[in-house]
Amino acid sequence: MYSKETKSTYSMASKLKGFSDWLLKVIGSGNLEAIVLSASHEYSPLIEELWKDEAIQATYNRRNELEKLPRVATYFLERVVEISKEEYEPSDMDILYAEGITSSNGLASVEFSFPTPAKYGYIDSIDQHYGMMRYQLIRVHSRSLGENSEWLEMFEDVNIVLFCVSLTDYDKFYDDKKGSLINKMMASKQLLESIVTHPTFHGKEFLLIMNNFDLLEEKIEQSPLTQCEWFCDFHPVTIRNHNIGTYVNPAPSLAQCAFHYMAVKFKRLFHSLTEHKLYVSLVTGLEQDSVDEALKYAREIMKWDEEDITFINEEYSTSLEGSTF
Repeated sequence: MYSKETKSTYSMASKLKGFSDWLLKVIGSGNLEAIVLSASHEYSPLIEELWKDEAIQATYNRRNELEKLPRVATYFLERVVEISKEEYEPSDMDILYAEGITSSNGLASVEFSFPTPAKYGYIDSIDQHYGMMRYQLIRVHSRSLGENSEWLEMFEDVNIVLFCVSLTDYDKFYDDKKGSLINKMMASKQLLESIVTHPTFHGKEFLLIMNNFDLLEEKIEQSPLTQCEWFCDFHPVTIRNHNIGTYVNPAPSLAQCAFHYMAVKFKRLFHSLTEHKLYVSLVTGLEQDSVDEALKYAREIMKWDEEDITFINEEYSTSLEGSTF
């Protein structure tokens, strides 16, 4: 039984209702690619009309309640007619956004370098050395590690581990093999514990990449952080902006408070397990600059390790020379 307001908001015209019902049947049959994608140019105007329908938009505005609806879907649905053209070629941004819809459970590897811009027309030898170095980034999905993470031994030669956590996972759940609901943030915590304590990564540096801050800003006002049992003591104090002369010191937003709180929780956990420091970087995954900054931060951490080793070797060499005289 629906009120008139609810019925008018979430009801579609019969034409679109018929098309959407047919589309759901095609998806359920597993023949979406064979039936729809093969004739995407023909169906794209209907999909565009369906996407712009008020009922679909009202549903999409409640996407936080829908587990299977990716936020990046809007990027493609708003351009469905253009994308469906036979001559269309995907852009770099298309590929990045598609990563948010289709996920791989296997390994992915990419090699890259950090070009060093010349300062005042000159590049010193140290900057040139690091600018010529190439790095290999290996992405591993947690489901690829096997039972008890036995595949971790394959990565004994890595210099640094980048552990990625979505800031919006605190209120998301999934069904495990036993049919129990598992909080995704708690699952990330347990995965980090198993990786950090694995003998392969003893003494390795870790950089925690906390992703999706933009989505956290959207969600945190409606979905409290305390939905995750690990964050049950999150009770931020609201502070008004402070005026210092002509300068206004803005108070941190609720999302910023939540990010700092979660970062501290992970840092304390890491230190309790290793007695080492956990580095943290805040990232918005689809913003290239923030990703670049995180990778450059990882490079700086590796450089610090190299400098420490060089310093230790020099000290050790000096002590040996001193003892021989």
